[in-house]
Amino acid sequence: MEYLSNIELYICSIHSVADNEFEISGEEFHHAVNVMRNKIGDKIFATNGNGKIFAGKIIEIGKENLKAEIFKSYTYKNELENFTFCIPNLKNPERLKFAFEKCTELDITNFIIFNSERTLNKTVYLSRLEKIVIAAMKQSLRSFIPTVKIAKSIIELIKGDYELIMFDQSSKQRLNEFNFDIKKNYLLIFGPEGSLSENELKIINTQFVFNLGNHRLRSETAIIKCASILSLSVSND
Repeated sequence: MEYLSNIELYICSIHSVADNEFEISGEEFHHAVNVMRNKIGDKIFATNGNGKIFAGKIIEIGKENLKAEIFKSYTYKNELENFTFCIPNLKNPERLKFAFEKCTELDITNFIIFNSERTLNKTVYLSRLEKIVIAAMKQSLRSFIPTVKIAKSIIELIKGDYELIMFDQSSKQRLNEFNFDIKKNYLLIFGPEGSLSENELKIINTQFVFNLGNHRLRSETAIIKCASILSLSVSND
């Protein structure tokens, strides 16, 4: 696998990639031309958000889009595509933003944000979260656009064919010692400030409860540490 660094990454539509060219439009086009001052003949990099990054040379700049001729492409695998991080609606929006950003940088591409019985049911602005993860994806030169969904309750959260995973400091099972089955889908559920309620724990009722360390961690710290452990385990395979 070849890695890139020291480049500015843009997003192009999957449908715009044809005949060895790609197109950049909308806000991405505005940033590329009006902010970064790219011009015809310049080298430019773009991802289709589905595992490919293209290196191209700008051959045309219009009023609303630009076209680039592809001279090299990079293909990546979504190593953690079967892991979904279920993040509670944290009280502090900056801590919530930080958790989403760092998890995206650490290869997590599936998120569900949820309200629990012990969280303040603040309005979740999905478009804002999507912008946060896309910005983090571009900054860290990832090639998969993360998905962010909303669940209004634990019951809604656990619908689907998943192995449910939770975290508890008293558990004797260590996450970094567990062998995941790559054929299965995993739902990793993190508790909010004050933890999940007894009722919610009964609903989840899973045997997969892991210890992330010997000390109590803030919700966002536990989330990021878990992402780091998973990312490291994949990179060592």
